[in-house]
Amino acid sequence: MPLYVILVIVAALLAGCVIKYFLDKTKNIYEITKKEFIVGSVIISLVTAPITIFAGWSFAKANNLSFNEYWNGYEKTAQWEITTCSRDGPCVHEYSCDPYLVHVIDSYAYTDSDGNYHPEISHWETHYHDCPYTTEEWTFTIDTTLGSYTVAANNLPTNPDSHRWDDWVAVPTNISSGIPSFWAAAKQRIDSGKPGPVTKRMQYDNYILASDKSILNQYSDKIEQYTKDKLLPDVANSVHEFYYADKVYFVGYEPIDKKFWQTTLMYLNAALGTELQGDLHIVIVQNAKISAEKDAYITALKAYWSDPKVFGDDTVSKNAIIVVVGTEDGQTVSWARATTGMPLGNEYMLNQIQNKLPGTALTPEALIGIVNGEFYTTVNDKNETKLKVRGLHGNGILNRLLWGLDDTQTKFKRVSMTGNNADDNGSGFLYLADELEPSDGEKILFAIIGFGVSMLVWAGAILYGERIQKFTGRFRRNSIFGDQNTWR
Repeated sequence: MPLYVILVIVAALLAGCVIKYFLDKTKNIYEITKKEFIVGSVIISLVTAPITIFAGWSFAKANNLSFNEYWNGYEKTAQWEITTCSRDGPCVHEYSCDPYLVHVIDSYAYTDSDGNYHPEISHWETHYHDCPYTTEEWTFTIDTTLGSYTVAANNLPTNPDSHRWDDWVAVPTNISSGIPSFWAAAKQRIDSGKPGPVTKRMQYDNYILASDKSILNQYSDKIEQYTKDKLLPDVANSVHEFYYADKVYFVGYEPIDKKFWQTTLMYLNAALGTELQGDLHIVIVQNAKISAEKDAYITALKAYWSDPKVFGDDTVSKNAIIVVVGTEDGQTVSWARATTGMPLGNEYMLNQIQNKLPGTALTPEALIGIVNGEFYTTVNDKNETKLKVRGLHGNGILNRLLWGLDDTQTKFKRVSMTGNNADDNGSGFLYLADELEPSDGEKILFAIIGFGVSMLVWAGAILYGERIQKFTGRFRRNSIFGDQNTWR
């Protein structure tokens, strides 16, 4: 960055020289004195250009560092808020009713400077009250370990006509009413003590993906061919139905019940995110070409998913665990490969996934496992209780491997990006911050802005500094420091 700043400073100073030369040559009443040029040069060199470019550089660095990842958690409570409606009250769905007159004064009476009296001018306007369509409105929210979600706000009651505010006013049919099915299902899960899964997109800093020069970035020469053959699915980067995300991918394999696969993985991820800060993605493939080059495929998949040029801020995240499962008969796992969103860490777990999965029945129960959640409470030092959720583990092979239930060494450990926290694994990758640079387009933009801000210094010197003013056919030099008795 120093050379970049120097070039902008030199350009600004040269521009100042050109402007001064032109003003001196044309004997303009505006000018830049030698004193002003020296002061302006110092300001440009030490303040305007460096600070402007540094600010832009810092903004670009922060922007380039920011990526999105999935956080996973559980539902906690389902709330149903009933608002009692009244005329001009708190409800949202209302109509104009009960007209009344309002006296509006257009101008008050007054006497002008000539002693003429002007009477008040006013008129009457018809105003209306706001009456609700129904006697109450309902709002449904779900509180989760990842925040609160409003499923429906200000719904009319079920069978709105039976809750009319005025028997003579019909309720519009286009206003949502009743209990939302999504909320009702969540309420049932929570009341039964088996909260459902929740996922949310959050921002984080990734020094590896932001650094174009890092040798830790994944590379593969197979991506072009695989994408041409449509063998590389796009990485999941969205949420549907408030807090669901589909993270099971199918390549050449058509399961009987895709939804059951997605739901089963969501439940596992709820526990994985809550307890181990992980996020599992499973790719199930049934393709002879991929099976013939298993290692090349998962390398290409990770490189593809990790490319900001393809997915922008939605590249596969640092907390991701990627498992590719191959099948030949569509009934059992023939082979498996695994990797993570980080360039290192969890090597033993990845090796065991590769070794343990072949021969497993290709079903959600056997491969992933049925993982439910259960509520429990904790008590802090102030004797305050807090509701929490934890996973109840099943017998799925990935479930047991990721938590190290049969071998503690296979337990997933999230590798830290910064290494700043006491419970982080690894020393982090903050050293890559020195490699981060804005794009060429951003550099040009910052140079233009830095140059433009520096030009304001010369503009200030011209407009507000010392100048030559015409006075009775002669010239007098005025200064922001006071008039000088200099005649010429």
